[in-house]
Parts: sequence; C-alpha cells; structure tokens
Amino acid sequence: MDLQANPSQSVVGPERLATLVQGWSNTGHGTLAQRLAHAVRQAIASGLLGAGTRLPSERRLASALSVSRSTVTAALDELRADGAVASRVGSGTVVAVGDASSVYVTRVAEHVAGLDGIDLAMGYPPDASHLPPLDLDVAALLASGEGPGVQPLGLASLRRALADRHSQRGLHTSPQEIHVTAGAHQALALALDALARGGVLAVQEACHPSVFDMAETIGARLVAVRGDSAGMVPDELERVILSERPSALYVQNGPHNPTGVVAPAARVRAIAELVDRHGVPVIEDRVSAPLVFDRTEPLELGSLCRAATIVRVDSFSKVAWAGLRVGWMRAPAPFVERTLHLRLAVDLGPSVPSQLMALELLGHLDDLADARRSTLRGAVDRALASIRADLPDWRPTEPQGGSAIWVELPIADSRPFVAHATRHGVSVAAGSLARLGNVADPHIRICVDRPAPVVDAGIERLVRAWHDFVGRSSDTS
Repeated sequence: MDLQANPSQSVVGPERLATLVQGWSNTGHGTLAQRLAHAVRQAIASGLLGAGTRLPSERRLASALSVSRSTVTAALDELRADGAVASRVGSGTVVAVGDASSVYVTRVAEHVAGLDGIDLAMGYPPDASHLPPLDLDVAALLASGEGPGVQPLGLASLRRALADRHSQRGLHTSPQEIHVTAGAHQALALALDALARGGVLAVQEACHPSVFDMAETIGARLVAVRGDSAGMVPDELERVILSERPSALYVQNGPHNPTGVVAPAARVRAIAELVDRHGVPVIEDRVSAPLVFDRTEPLELGSLCRAATIVRVDSFSKVAWAGLRVGWMRAPAPFVERTLHLRLAVDLGPSVPSQLMALELLGHLDDLADARRSTLRGAVDRALASIRADLPDWRPTEPQGGSAIWVELPIADSRPFVAHATRHGVSVAAGSLARLGNVADPHIRICVDRPAPVVDAGIERLVRAWHDFVGRSSDTS
C-alpha cells in the first residue's frame, strides 16, 4: 500500500494515541502486543485514526503506554502484516491508504470481545435461571420424528406451533411461512441477503449495530431515516423512499435498540401506509416487542400492510435465553423458500435439541415475558435513580421497554470514555456503534439485565470512571 504523500498529513502524538486506546491492556485476549494491535485497529476502523495519519515513533509510544519498545514493535508488525499501517524509511509509520476491509472490525465484535470486569454492554438475559424445568432426553429426540435431524427450515412440529401462535394473535400463518433460524441474528442476515444484497437498505438513524455489519457483508448501501421521540419520522421516510429507492426497510417494531422508544399506533399505521403505497419490502424486527413495560405490544406491520412484503423476525433470546440460539422469521412462503437456498450455502439447519427445548418453552413464553417485564422495569428504575443521583450531568432517556438505557453524556464523542471505563472494570456500548458511518456520538448504552448487585457495582464503577475521566480532561486542557 502507498503512504499518503502529503507534507501536511496529520500527526497523532503519543499521549493522544494513548488516550484513543485507553483500556487496551485489559481488553480481549492474547499477548500485550496483540491487544495493542487490536485497539489500534479498532481506532482505525472507527475513524479515530484517519488514513495517512502518522503514528508516533516506537520509543515515544512505548513510553506513553508504559510498555516495552518490543511490545510496540510486535504490535506494529502485526498491523503492517494485515495492511492496517505501512512504514517507509524516513517517513515513519502511517495509517495505510487503501482497502478499508483490511482493518474491518465488526461492531458486534466490540460487544462480545470478552472484556474483563462487569459487562453492561450485552443486552441478553445473563443466564437461564428464570426458565421453568425442561425435560429433554433421547426418547424426545426419537419422538420428534425427524430422523437424522437435518431439517433446514426447522422441525415441522415447531414450525406448526409457531404458525399457530401467529394465527391465534390475528395474523393467519401456515407452517410454510415459518423459517426457524439460529437466533434472530441469522434470520435478519438471511432476510437482508434476500432483499438488499448490492442494493440500498433504509434504517432509522440510530440502529442496532449488527444490521450495519450485515449490510456491509452483502454490499448494501445504508441510508438513514431521521427518528424522533416516537420512532421513525414518516415524512423523512417518504423522502428517503423517493430519493433513494431502497431495496428494503429495516424497522424495529418494539422497544427500539438502543433508544428504548416504542412507536405509537398512529406512527406504525403511517409507516404501513407508506411502504404499501411505494411497495417497499420491510424487515420488521419484533425481538423485543414482548418486553414493552405497559404490556401492550406495538401494532405489527404484517397485520396492516396489504401490498408490501413484510418479513417479521422473532427470537427466544430476549424473553427466554440467548443460549438456545432459536429464532424465526414469518414471511410469504416463496420468500421463505428463497431464504432456504441462501441458508443451505452455509448451514444445514438449526439444532434439534434447542428446537425441542424451544417447543417446550413456547407454552410458557407469555408468562416468561410477564416476569421479564416486571424484572426489567425494576432494574431500569433502580439504575435511572442511581444515574440521576450520582451523575447529574448525564441525560438518560427513560426507555418504554427492554433492558437498555440510552444515556447522553456532556461530551461530543463517548468512545474515549467507554475505553476509559474498561480500565475501571466496566464495559458499556458507545453510541457511535449505533450510528451510520460509526460517527462520533455523545451517547452510551447501558444494559441493566443483570442481578441488582452487579448493576449497582457497574454503575458505581461508571461513576468513578467518569470523575476520573473528567479530572484527566481538566488536567490536559
């Protein structure tokens, strides 16, 4: 790769670079050099270190990071090997100009990187302790009648039960319209691949990070639709539809992740009218819909639209347990058939034991949702009280459901603080992860779906981290 030949190229000082990778030594796995390389790679991928930026010398960087020069050398060697940086005699080391995929780091990876300390970043039930007793043995496997257990669309018995569940709730569904997947994540990936590969995908301006990863993987161009306190703004959606002609629209029709907003019925009807009129296919993410605090699930587009293709995605992860890895999509039968062929390229079908457990849980799902709503409501209220009391300059949005709190910090970019917080033993998600282009954002997302003592301790660490962060910022200003 070529270096950027520009006498005015930006230069990052050793202290500044140390700030950008704060917490690197306690993040992830591997040697110190591998952790440092990972942290620098993330700073490049997120745009904090732009192409052509000149890095400090190995000696000065080692001093700023309080590590040996050999550690820095090994980290830079790894980054040179994968094309993230390039060096030339007399020019030093700079962030490489070229294929950004060489430094690509998925946003979801930042959630599941194995951070030490208290995890308030991931938004799933921490374990399966709230589930009822389940009975699964070899006899149950034989009774399923699935032979070798390779059923790419899922067990016939589970597909029938899920179809019946939708029908009982007013949306007539046949088993042929159900595709059981390895969690909602796979359902979303298949739906996006079928609808938006190489096309345009419209999303709300704050969006679940995994959707960005999936869109990049299939070469889809993302366009953002402005949202407000009621969700996606219809006038803005129509403007995007007319100007961008999107291949599909992704909608979170439940407590929005990360904002916690639930779209009112009038807003859902307005969106349904627009996509029907313009014939825009919709991927309707209903994973968190059962967790609305007032117990009223939002209207679903599938029950309102008559012309647009609606692909509804659900999962057992938020109400039951993410470890089941069982989700599903409800869509027209021809579309389900299309996603089957996409799936067969990489996967022969979901786990039979997990599906049998899910089938047994299906009759308990509403009771589990009731209990989860109550638990999460209490956890959110408790965390909000602590934040408002101990961090009065933070501005949390009170969620209408779900397990996360969207908090605006009094800084332009939360990423340096998120990195700093890991040094205090607590991880949260930076708002930039939910923004198109991974641009600077002042928010953080705090997941409170943990035992109360764990959340309390995590917020205490956030308080200490914030005071330390502000103090350090004041010292360097």
